[in-house]
Amino acid sequence: MNREVKTVVYDSELHIEAYRFEGVAQPFPNHFHEYYVIGFMEGGRRRLSCRNREYTIAKGDIVIFNPGDNHACVQTDGGALDYCGLNITREIMLELAAEVTGRRALPGFTRTVVRDEDVTGCLRPLHELIMNSSLEFEGRAIAIVDFAAYPAVRTTI
Repeated sequence: MNREVKTVVYDSELHIEAYRFEGVAQPFPNHFHEYYVIGFMEGGRRRLSCRNREYTIAKGDIVIFNPGDNHACVQTDGGALDYCGLNITREIMLELAAEVTGRRALPGFTRTVVRDEDVTGCLRPLHELIMNSSLEFEGRAIAIVDFAAYPAVRTTI
């Protein structure tokens, strides 16, 4: 039996919550959040449903949920979930959008699943920086802006 570990860190300077689920086998029933969720799979294989589409997600895949996106997932490989995520409020996303685009408007992410190792490679260190708070504020903020501007993460504003 896997040992389940859920770790959550709130960065009080960036106002972003980072978390990691390790060894989680439970299904997540249909639900939504009032904030943006950007996360990536580090292990396990899950069936994800979001916005009337079905996906199989595995290590390296990024998932992006807009506020209000109904989604659910269940383990499909008999193993356990290893997942890292960031929760970003609408207000903070407005600030990030203004930094990236010059316009203070909420983005609408058009892709729920991104399979691009370069994007995952950009997101992983950002998540680690927030989880470990090992870098000064400016470095963490720049890493967020770099991820948000990455071409494979399409948005509408």
